[in-house]
Order: sequence, then structure tokens, then C-alpha cells
Amino acid sequence: MTKYFIVIFLLFFTGWCKKQKDNPPVAKVGSAVLYKSDLNRLIQPGMTLSDSLMLAKSIIEKWVRKQLIMQQALQNLTDAEKNVEKELEEYRTSLIIYKYEQKYIQERLDTVVTEEEMQKYYSDNLQSFTLPTSVAKVQFIQLPLQVKPDLLKTWLLSANEESVKKIEEFCYQVALKYEYFGDRWVSMDNIKMLFPYALVPSEQFMLTNKLYEATDSTYRYLLYLREVKTKGTQAPYEFVRDNIRNIIILKRKQKLVNDLENNIYLDALNKNKFTIYE
Repeated sequence: MTKYFIVIFLLFFTGWCKKQKDNPPVAKVGSAVLYKSDLNRLIQPGMTLSDSLMLAKSIIEKWVRKQLIMQQALQNLTDAEKNVEKELEEYRTSLIIYKYEQKYIQERLDTVVTEEEMQKYYSDNLQSFTLPTSVAKVQFIQLPLQVKPDLLKTWLLSANEESVKKIEEFCYQVALKYEYFGDRWVSMDNIKMLFPYALVPSEQFMLTNKLYEATDSTYRYLLYLREVKTKGTQAPYEFVRDNIRNIIILKRKQKLVNDLENNIYLDALNKNKFTIYE
């Protein structure tokens, strides 16, 4: 019997030693130990040796710092302050509920939002949609300096479908850049980014003028502002359309969660699954 236990012990000890050899510690702070396997889980396959070593060094240093702070905290907090079981249980409960709600939503959420729904929401909530910045519908053209812009200006100011086609044909041949945003509203900040810094038009100019022209030593820049809406005024539907879609979907999610909670509660109430004591 004694020999049997000795053999079992030797087999266990040999296996333990092999495991320790295959998974050696790489850092230790007090009783906390970081093993090689912990590093391997965080280092992505395919990395070069130098990158792996650099990442491993960073991971080890962060781990050591965290353990040192942890031990300092354990020494300086009272037993009551170190007791986080209640907080952990609340976090666990919240996390499990959140995961279940997300799964429930994913299985049932209707993400199709019609144009009619979005327009109705916009009409019913006009007071909620004011512009945070001034916006405009624009055409922007960058030309070589030697190209004369007179004909382009005439077409821009005409502002009809035929002139848009002529501008596109002309710009395709000679322009370095042509930006036509169609019916999209563009913020003034984004419009300013089309120009070199020294030639950026002021917002006040863009709010009061249809056409802006500027040149530097190489290029000529033309900006036509078809329509402008100032900051603080009613936001155009097209400008907030995507936001409205997101709002409608968010409200659907909230309704699914509320219905889920209410249905579970009413079912439990009808089946006497809980008791509330006086």
C-alpha cells in the first residue's frame, strides 16, 4: 500500500513539475503570480518576435503596477471597505439582465423604418430639431488658375438641371475637384474644409452671398451656395433624417424592453411567483 502511494505521489509530482516547466511564472508580487500562459492569451499569433517581446514587457509592467496598487489598497482599507460582494452581485445581476435584453431585442427588433414614419416623427416633433450649426446646399469647384470661370459662374447662378449637367461635363474635362452635394445639407465647418486655410470664406459671407471666388498662386476656387439655413433655426428634414431613423429604432428597443419587463411581472403576479411582505 505504501509503495502504491509513493508511485501515485511521484506521478503527480512529475506531472506538476512538467506543468511548471511548460508554464513558468514571469512575475510575482506578494502571493500573486503571473504565468507564461497568461501572457500567451494576450499576445496575438503572427506577431514578430520583437513586437511580442515589447507587448509582453508592457503587459508584465501593467500587471505589476496593478498588483502593487491592489496590495496597497488591501493594507489601507477596512474589512467593511474591502467587502465588495454586494457591488459584485449587483453588477452581475445588471450584466446578465442586459445580455438577456440585448438577445431579446436582437431576436424581435424590426429595423425597417419607412419614409412616412420618419416624416411623421419630424412633423410631430419640430421643436426638437433646431440646427446646432449653420448648413448649406453647395457646389464647389477647384480649377487651374488659367481656366476662365465666367461661363461656370453663369451656369452656377442659373441653378437648374441643365446647368448642373453642363457644369459636370465642363468639370470632368478641366476641374481638379468638383463637389456637388445634391440635396444634402452640409455644415459650414465641412464647407470651410474644402478651401486652403488662407482662403476660407467667413461664415457671415456664406450666410449673405450666393457665390464665392478665391485664388492662390496655382488654383481658382468657386463656391456656390444654393440654399442656406442658419444656426438655431428649424433643421431641414433631410439634415436630421438619419437621426430620426435612429431615434425611432431606439424607441422600439425601449418598448421591447418595457414590454418584456411588464409581461414577466404580470405573468409572475398571476401565477403567484413572488411575495411582497407588509
